Amino acid sequence: MEGRSFRAAYWVLVPAIIVAAAILGYYTFRSSRDHTELGEQTIAQSLLSVAQQGVEEVERYIRAADNTVFRMVDPNDSSSLDTVWLPAAKTQTPSVRSVLLIDLEGAITQWASTDERKERRAFLRAFRQDLVESLDLSAPDSDVVRHLHQRVEDESYLLSYRAHSTLAGAVTYIVVHHDTDYLVNEVFPVMFASEETAPQYNIIDDGNEVLFGPDLSSVNVYTVGLRFPQTLYGWRLQVAPRQAQLLQEQGRSRLRGAVALPLLSFAIILLSAIFFLYAAEKERRLSELKSELMANVSHELKTPLSVVRMFSDMLRTGRVPSEERRLEYLDIICRESERLTSLIDNVLDFSALDSGQGTYRLKRGNLGEAVGRALDAFRYRSEQEGVEIHLEAPDDLPPVLIDQEAMALAIINLLDNAVKYGGQSAVELELSTRRSVIDLAVRDRGPGIPPESLRLVFDRFYRGPHSGPTRGSGIGLSLVKHIAQAHGGRAWAKNAPGGGAIVGFWIPIAPG
Repeated sequence: MEGRSFRAAYWVLVPAIIVAAAILGYYTFRSSRDHTELGEQTIAQSLLSVAQQGVEEVERYIRAADNTVFRMVDPNDSSSLDTVWLPAAKTQTPSVRSVLLIDLEGAITQWASTDERKERRAFLRAFRQDLVESLDLSAPDSDVVRHLHQRVEDESYLLSYRAHSTLAGAVTYIVVHHDTDYLVNEVFPVMFASEETAPQYNIIDDGNEVLFGPDLSSVNVYTVGLRFPQTLYGWRLQVAPRQAQLLQEQGRSRLRGAVALPLLSFAIILLSAIFFLYAAEKERRLSELKSELMANVSHELKTPLSVVRMFSDMLRTGRVPSEERRLEYLDIICRESERLTSLIDNVLDFSALDSGQGTYRLKRGNLGEAVGRALDAFRYRSEQEGVEIHLEAPDDLPPVLIDQEAMALAIINLLDNAVKYGGQSAVELELSTRRSVIDLAVRDRGPGIPPESLRLVFDRFYRGPHSGPTRGSGIGLSLVKHIAQAHGGRAWAKNAPGGGAIVGFWIPIAPG
């Protein structure tokens, strides 16, 4: 019904827009001969807004990567470069090639890099010989993130750096080295994907060399350019309308210029309609996902309820042949009741997450206890599915600040996800420690996760492309992410060597 309403709105709105644009074009044509210059100014202002949005989007991306690194790297723990940032660099900060710790004199005290040996040496040479002299280290302020964009020989370097005070009272700068080639080849094509109705983008350096996008020099009359004010300040983003050549030719005469403004008005109105329809479609899809959630939850509720009803009826009517069998049936009823409780808790926790509510009672405890609770609660499900769960954990896990019930729920959801997508293969649950954190990882032997889905698996309602007939609410892993973050940790997912997926999280070890 919602889909039909959306299509009906589409077929009503678009013709209305076309008719409105035609009427607008007619009256504009009559008066635009004397307002060609005004039309050009209107176009320039529109492109300026588009350019500002593009510049802001690029700088937001860079700042987000910077903040991720600053959160990961602890100046008081130099090993955090290798133990926290470097393992997650490819997935969480793909644009960052190196991270350095330097003192007030610019001397490197610690560094880590994703580069090969040759690129590492080239960067260190450029940093020590040229870049460090351009860094402003005279006024350390932990609230200020500074940037350096400089060309050394044939290489463009972008550095972000911020001061941090160590526990010993010294000042250390965390320096983030961004891969400008990655920005040009991977980030910009996504940000500035060129559609038929969209403007054309390019990025040039101070020498007017085109680094990304088409050459817009032939349409310079309608080209708007802005520098990146904070980060890539040696570069400039340029925007031109796709119909710039036509507009330029029409602007040579008042008569041709009179045609340009209606066309532009139509394009603006049509783009606005497209954005509106896109938002409506997105809202409709969200509604469908929530409906699917309720259908899936209803399905998941039916199975344990049927089991509880069947065995309860057998016990009630006295059709149980022995005391041993009666205890077995009672155990099944208890386990299925726990399964129902777990599902309902998932839905309730999702509702709390969706509304921004939900509290955690963090107490000093052992993660192994939460693992034991989860395995006990999940045992019947694994036996029913014929899936073995292998646990590998050290005997002396350090204490953590933990909400045992919430953490057990997170582990159950990880196990449930592995069973759903593992194809009845054994599931491996591993606990390990590294420096100041404890890792919990659950591995299955299923088809794995497509690379494009790795960053989506923790989104609400998301179900992987390999789900097929597998039912689920699509909220389990989002709860895992939320619970891990509430414990000061982070959820992660990757594909395992040899096949299958590994999904887990890490949480910090309790101080003291």
